[in-house]
Amino acid sequence: MNTFLLIAVIVLAVAVAALFLMLLALAREIGRVQVRLGPLGARMMDTGPKIAQVGPSFRGLKDHLGREIGVGGHRDKAQLLLFTAPSCSTCKSLLPGVKALAKAEKDLEVVIISDGTPEEHRTFLAGSGIGAELSYVDARDVGIAYQVGTTPYGVILDEHGKIQAKGLCNHMAQVESLLNALESGTPSLQHLHEAAKTRAAAGL
Repeated sequence: MNTFLLIAVIVLAVAVAALFLMLLALAREIGRVQVRLGPLGARMMDTGPKIAQVGPSFRGLKDHLGREIGVGGHRDKAQLLLFTAPSCSTCKSLLPGVKALAKAEKDLEVVIISDGTPEEHRTFLAGSGIGAELSYVDARDVGIAYQVGTTPYGVILDEHGKIQAKGLCNHMAQVESLLNALESGTPSLQHLHEAAKTRAAAGL
């Protein structure tokens, strides 16, 4: 009996050691993948106006409070355009963070641009809790002009209406990466990785 227990303990110890080694190998592989991918910010798409170009501008739009607003063009502060849809569940999950961002960033104007029926907008706004901290606009033409094919999608414009960064925004870290791009002057992590590859190839 004692011999059987000893053998069982040895087998279990070997199994645990093997599992531990497998876990270490898996963690190492995950680390390699993360290094290759780099940190993931808002994923830029190649369609629409390019980085550093002046984005399409619009005037005379009305937001959810009846305020007249403009998109693009020269203005006193940078502007974050967040393209959403009333039926987009990911867009809804971003709202608390976007509202907090709009309140905290005094040098940034946040505009949510949506597309849908009047009833869809009413239902969305009724459960959104959006106040005066940002503007919610039903403006399909703006999405077409910026060639937004999916939501949520963010575009950040500087005071002169130039596009500084853009990309898919499935969570707040990606929204905030657009602001980081505005502050750092690096449009996206794709640009950062490409610049690093170029420097490495040149031996810098």
